[in-house]
Amino acid sequence: MAKSAPRTILMGCAAALGLAVAAKPALADKAHPVIGFTVYDMSSFISLGKQGAQTVADANGAKLLWNSAHMDVNTQISQLQQFINQKVDAIVIAAVNSSTLGPQVEAAKAAGIPVIITNLTVSDAVMKNAVSYVGPDDVKAGENEAIHVMDAIGHKGGVVVLQGPLGQSGEIDRTKGIKNILAKNPDVKLLAIQPANWKRTEAYSVAQDFLSRYGSQISAIIPENDDMAIGAIQALREKGLAGKIPVVGTDGIKDGMRAVRAGNELETNLQDALLELGMAMQVAVDQVQGRQVPKLAMFIMPQITKQNVGHYYDQMYVHPDEFTKELPGLIKKNLAAGTYADQ
Repeated sequence: MAKSAPRTILMGCAAALGLAVAAKPALADKAHPVIGFTVYDMSSFISLGKQGAQTVADANGAKLLWNSAHMDVNTQISQLQQFINQKVDAIVIAAVNSSTLGPQVEAAKAAGIPVIITNLTVSDAVMKNAVSYVGPDDVKAGENEAIHVMDAIGHKGGVVVLQGPLGQSGEIDRTKGIKNILAKNPDVKLLAIQPANWKRTEAYSVAQDFLSRYGSQISAIIPENDDMAIGAIQALREKGLAGKIPVVGTDGIKDGMRAVRAGNELETNLQDALLELGMAMQVAVDQVQGRQVPKLAMFIMPQITKQNVGHYYDQMYVHPDEFTKELPGLIKKNLAAGTYADQ
């Protein structure tokens, strides 16, 4: 999820909902493709998503090569070069930064290795050499967060925002969505906006600082993911304010849904990591094996509130083995129907 570059969600893809034709894979064994997968970090969301990617790889007889860049662009560049040198059949990228990696993706294409972008959008310069994007509508998620907050505080008061890493598309787009709604609510003041980099510990510290500086002026806290929401809730809890000052989030991780169920988190947007990264893996396999794949598989995240959290929590965290077992079939069904986030 990241910040500070302009929103770059595939503006150059005029045929965004069209189909990309498969390119020639780098290796010979299409029945057992080797897929290189590089992610920005091992957040709670990505850790869960890795399980989805592995499940789909196993279902397809594919080999998954997994690497985390630990939020370092140069590390991710090195990982991509290593995949190219290994002549993997396809590469999946959840980028550290939305505007980097252009030369590496171009080099992969030149080597006959298709690239799938997932979770975070990238610049047009990067995307023009990629095959597909599989990921969320983060602008909508930011809007959903802010709408729930506006309703909760009666469309007046002061809010603070905890951002993801500056330069990542998740931050850029969720911030845009939040500001879209703030612009329609002139009686709500944005007191402060600051990155906490998707991390609980950083969000806890930033929220503590906000509470110290702004005190009773804060009517609500808008973190851009659930991990940061959990950190903010802990800071509120220490002041006896948990459940009294609205907090929202996005991702639908286990602790986020628990916080929604307990009434400490008003709303989260379910970005199902198993489904999303599993689908990115399936698109990679389909591309290698010559099947048509969507140029844009955009997830419209379900909104999770106290009223419906039970269904999704049970599905993902009470009976996860059942959901995981059904995941490969669900992904193929969703790809065929174009309803990518259905579950």
